[in-house]
Amino acid sequence: MLKELTNVPLVIAAHGTRDPEGVAVCRALAERVRAKLPDTKLTMGFVELTEPSIPEAVAEALEGLEPKGETDAVVVPLMLATGGHVRIDIPEAIDEGRGEARVAYSAALLGSPLLDSAVRNRVVEALGEWRPQDTACVLVGRGSPVTESNAERYRMARTLMEETELRSIHPAFIQVSRPSVPEALNHAKATGVKQIVVAPHFLFPGKLRTWNLEQVAAWRENNPDVEVRVAEVIGDCDELAQLVVDRYLAELDAEGFGEGAPGFMSNLILKDRDVLVVGGGAVAARRIPRLLDAGAKVRVVAPNLGIAAGRLAASGAIAVEQRTARAEDVGEAWYVLAASNDPNINAMIAAEAERRHTFCCRADDALGGTATTPTTASAGGLTVAVIGDRNPRRSVRVRDELLQVLQD
Repeated sequence: MLKELTNVPLVIAAHGTRDPEGVAVCRALAERVRAKLPDTKLTMGFVELTEPSIPEAVAEALEGLEPKGETDAVVVPLMLATGGHVRIDIPEAIDEGRGEARVAYSAALLGSPLLDSAVRNRVVEALGEWRPQDTACVLVGRGSPVTESNAERYRMARTLMEETELRSIHPAFIQVSRPSVPEALNHAKATGVKQIVVAPHFLFPGKLRTWNLEQVAAWRENNPDVEVRVAEVIGDCDELAQLVVDRYLAELDAEGFGEGAPGFMSNLILKDRDVLVVGGGAVAARRIPRLLDAGAKVRVVAPNLGIAAGRLAASGAIAVEQRTARAEDVGEAWYVLAASNDPNINAMIAAEAERRHTFCCRADDALGGTATTPTTASAGGLTVAVIGDRNPRRSVRVRDELLQVLQD
């Protein structure tokens, strides 16, 4: 069933740049995605500055295909924000190139644990021999008139703070929004650190990276007592490629392997049963309280704990082993949540869980596990759980609408 679904063409819609390095890195990412979807026809188009255009890429993807009344192709916007390109320009370009075909359009890339992991890896690379506890981080986004896009930088900053031992993390924006990069650097310096890592939340090399480097260089000249390192952009990495694949599959409702069904719905009875959680960051912090509410005996294996997980450990509510997870950690667990920042560790844990016939939910790759977690809410003695097409915002909306009906 999955192979049949991935026969639907994928069009990656990128911004475009005059920077040859940026174009090369973007195309390298497309090849990484192609390797993950070997049965999928893949094309790439650009909003501006680079060829081919998005209408041309859509037309190429659909060439030779007869419209079949269902999804004929999927377009994934390679964009971190939800500004004018995502909301207006790309949809118009799709309409220009699709003819009579039906083309699905996925959500942008913001708000994913995979993206968090990619940025975290770049920060760790930039740290080198520096101690995180002695270092502040400035997380730089483009800046947007869309509140949701700007808020994403603050959410990511909070996640990085919980998953690393950095002294502090300060969001900043290249344009439109504040604080600016120099302002955020001043805020970081005010904490007393002598080392700052600037982490650009940009996908590829281009003018945004250049502007960021120029602003950091100017600040350095006026603050020679502080050492500043600039991390690489997100670029061509496995996390970003997997996120593109996830967005593509979400539009095909590929979470289930039956006729559109997401799987067999069930209510796990976990009271007094062992549950393994791999990872101690934001995803684990959201899921662990629900597991505890179900009466599960939760054991967490992670090198570092975020603030929320740390508090639960200090209270004795969960058992913790602060180290890198191993396959044998699955043991006799009844249920496993693989939510580390390392996709390879999550894959290893999921494989071991499957070998032991233990259901496992992978936070970074729903199709890589054997269970998925619904969005839930309770009212009037009833619990509503929604799980469907791997579109979290849609599931939350449907859940809330159902809950409202029950409460009326």
